[in-house]
Amino acid sequence: MPIAKRSPHSSLLSALIWLFCASPFSFAQADDAPILPAVFAENLLRAAITGAPDKEVIVSRVSLPPQTKLPWHWHPGEEIFYVIEGAVTLVRRGLPDVPARVGDVQKIAPKTIHTGHTGDEGAELVIFRVHKVGEPERYLVD
Repeated sequence: MPIAKRSPHSSLLSALIWLFCASPFSFAQADDAPILPAVFAENLLRAAITGAPDKEVIVSRVSLPPQTKLPWHWHPGEEIFYVIEGAVTLVRRGLPDVPARVGDVQKIAPKTIHTGHTGDEGAELVIFRVHKVGEPERYLVD
């Protein structure tokens, strides 16, 4: 469910979607049942990294509706997100919360258990992940 208001970054995002033949995905459990059907996410790019044949990069666009709380999860590699609209709070276990607004970039270390919360405005993000080829993008935790 994309946010209705668009920023100047939307045209760049549209071009990326067109160039990389986006494929939808969602947060899912092992049985692939969606956890948050209202969260819209699509992979824009999934590709090997030149010079590091065992690594890949995944670039995704994620739209988080207002008042969303993602499930707790972690990623097997680095995650970097850029806020293109709205705001999200990065919540990591054992660390201070990090509010992120339009134009902010945050990096999450591998295997850091985290979640994201939105307020009244929701958020649109571009997310970059780098990890070992063949590993799942995320692992859900309690």
